[in-house]
Amino acid sequence: MELLDDLFALSGIESPQTIRDKMHEIALSEEFDRAYAYTGALGAVYHKRFTRFVLWAPLAQQVDLLVFKDLYSEIYDSYPMKRQKQGSYEASLAGDCHNLAYSYRLYFPDGSCVYSQDPYAKAATVNSGRSVVIDPTTAYPEAWEEDQGPRLAPSDVVIYEANIRDLTAAPSSGVRFPGKYLGLTESGTTSPQGLPTALDYLADLGVSHVQLMPFFDFATVDEERESARNYNWGYDPQNYFLPEGSYATDPYTPVTRLKETRQMIQALHQKGLGVIMDVVFNHVYDEESHPLMLTVPDYYLRFHASGHPANGSGVGSELATERRMMRRYLLDAIRYWVEEYHVDGFRFDLMGLIDVETMQAVRQLADQLGPNIIILGEGWNMGHCLADKDKACLENAAQLEGISFFNDRFRDALRGNDFEEGHDTGFISNKKHLEFQIVENLKGSQTLNGEDYHFHAPQQLIQYCAVHDNWTLWDKLAITRAHEVPGFRRRRQLLANSLIALSEGIPFFHSGQEFLRSKLNLRNTYNASVEINALDWERRDEESEAVAYFKGLLSYRKAHDVFRLDSFAAIYDRLEFLRADPQIILGLYQANDRQILLACNASKQNQSVHLPEGDWKLRASEGRFYSDDEMVQNYRQEAEIPFLTVSIFEQVKQELTANK
Repeated sequence: MELLDDLFALSGIESPQTIRDKMHEIALSEEFDRAYAYTGALGAVYHKRFTRFVLWAPLAQQVDLLVFKDLYSEIYDSYPMKRQKQGSYEASLAGDCHNLAYSYRLYFPDGSCVYSQDPYAKAATVNSGRSVVIDPTTAYPEAWEEDQGPRLAPSDVVIYEANIRDLTAAPSSGVRFPGKYLGLTESGTTSPQGLPTALDYLADLGVSHVQLMPFFDFATVDEERESARNYNWGYDPQNYFLPEGSYATDPYTPVTRLKETRQMIQALHQKGLGVIMDVVFNHVYDEESHPLMLTVPDYYLRFHASGHPANGSGVGSELATERRMMRRYLLDAIRYWVEEYHVDGFRFDLMGLIDVETMQAVRQLADQLGPNIIILGEGWNMGHCLADKDKACLENAAQLEGISFFNDRFRDALRGNDFEEGHDTGFISNKKHLEFQIVENLKGSQTLNGEDYHFHAPQQLIQYCAVHDNWTLWDKLAITRAHEVPGFRRRRQLLANSLIALSEGIPFFHSGQEFLRSKLNLRNTYNASVEINALDWERRDEESEAVAYFKGLLSYRKAHDVFRLDSFAAIYDRLEFLRADPQIILGLYQANDRQILLACNASKQNQSVHLPEGDWKLRASEGRFYSDDEMVQNYRQEAEIPFLTVSIFEQVKQELTANK
């Protein structure tokens, strides 16, 4: 095409820098984006009798396919690839290419020559040294075709966030494969006290979905070195279409990580749990070595007018999701993980850096791929390259129906923000005059902190007060309530867990939040040791009563749809908050067969509250649920609510009718 003919004509005539500047200008132009958008297959397209290799690299003048003698040999054969439409390059190899290692060599008009892995690689050698062709059927576990996750309405979803390594790395997990994909496939594992751990524990907890922190291939863990210090959360994407190798029992054999990832997902599905994948499409870790940048320089990134890459996240150069081939790349990855790995949802890291149109396309694709695929993300308003109206941020929720947003307003109202060295407090830690904010959030309100967000449904809100970032809730309380005995802080944490579990919207819990997880007061442990990050199953044993209460909360939520309403009209009809005074909240819920009174006391003294008309019985209080047989005492007109607790009262509707 004329646009690139002029560029290629400069080769050998103009200086390399002049040509590089022209390449940059073309790569970022709308004309290039429109004219060279490619719709054909990309990557290594495997067939038993041949494999077709397709790379989109329109700015390259020549591309060679390098085929290695074996996975780790330095000897390779070179095959020139043929330039095709929209700047794609193709080559085919006859025969069964399963387990064949390959790379690309690209020549650009400025005289540079680069070696790159395939941006669409579905398998790789250790540390992603080379791309690998795989017969996908060799990576399918037994009965994989029958595997599927739970089919749940958004109103029935409860999310539990965890790191694959953290869940089973501690010796107290009792698993055979600690810190690995296979560690989450083992049933019957127990702690030193004989209580269930890992997979069985998750299945019995009452959550519906496990959100796993990044398990696509990331750059910041050396897959050749097993060490407690060799740790990272994984928000440093390297290859978007293949799993991380450090979680595999054998990172050197390409098929192993693929099969073991599927085995993990299959095991979770068999326990009735959905799997949400944490994905990072807002930035890349190192643009100079990433296949996207090596194959089409500058195209996939956003740039400031100064010519410098934009970095709205502060952790890496922004991906330009508004460009056609970047958007296609993201959507292709989503489709691949759903179709090939049966993933049930996606959590988008720093989603506010992604454009609205792309996220709308994600939701549309998810609806096509299967029922009830969950899409959620961090809707923070970040960066300066996109106009505010074009960002997939919380303020634009009205444009993003079916996509959920982390509700940091609820988090901060409950625990305080995490700035100021963590010393800010919230409702659960003795800050007063936050009651109306808490009520708004309990209702899954369209109005948060006085701002109207025009949510389509309460399920657009992810209700949480702890996540992998920043201090755990227990450590945050240790900072803000350092003068208190642990027993008081424990009650504060159970109070927070109660409010999250019984809020409208989608409850979200950080792993270990139910048993007061601590990371030794460290704020962000993304690259700390395994010893700091691993779940402490012995602590879980010590806090078995707190875990039992957590299960009771989720069971109670599941039993009464009044905590899972899917429209604001239903919330307005069935919820009434009777009181929102300093540190005291009373909410009246109209369940199908009973009235439920939620009485929250965030003060350090017992408080007497007035009850609505009739006889009431106490279902839960002070971190304990009572059975029907234990609910013997009747409460009329008044009840005392213990300090730092949520008390749940019930009145069966037939009794209500009789009282009238």
